[in-house]
Amino acid sequence: MIGKNQYVRVAYTGYLEDGTVFDSSEADGPMEFQTDCGQVIKGIDDAVMSMEVGQRATVRIPAEFAYGAYDPRNVQKRDLRYIPDADKLPVGETISFFGPVGQKVPAKVLKVEDGFAYLDFNHRLAGKDLVFDLEVLEVLPAKTRRTPISSYGPMGRTASTRPVREQPVFNNFLDNLGLTPADVMRAGERDLPPDGDA
Repeated sequence: MIGKNQYVRVAYTGYLEDGTVFDSSEADGPMEFQTDCGQVIKGIDDAVMSMEVGQRATVRIPAEFAYGAYDPRNVQKRDLRYIPDADKLPVGETISFFGPVGQKVPAKVLKVEDGFAYLDFNHRLAGKDLVFDLEVLEVLPAKTRRTPISSYGPMGRTASTRPVREQPVFNNFLDNLGLTPADVMRAGERDLPPDGDA
């Protein structure tokens, strides 16, 4: 068996239970990762650790061991006044926002109405049971990790979902909260004691 803390190279095809293929190493190349380190979804990690080099397997992965349950709390309402080019938001498409430290945060635009955008920040595969055809191609020596941790493609927990387009919306922490520096200053001024108070 492969076991823990091994660098592996794995070919894969991922599809939904109805047979719809959503990703494949034929398009993106095999994934390379270190087992038991949280670099891929748990269902794939567990399956690969029980396999041998050259072995093929088809595994069904419940949502809880893939991208988790769909969480309605991840659908957020954003004031269009704080979204540049809000009139161009593509309803029904997934776009990338920029988070507080510049990271890309994908979200699907559900609707735009009454001055607000409704954005779904759930992973596109959240709540779905998945099926993977896996083949362990090789175990890599520890010194030859060929792919940066941030680039594990479709299987990475922090991977991009290949947004259709990118829009620089949330470029700092305040924007992410729907606030402006002026809002913060006004809030701070309310907490100041009146002039002349010690």
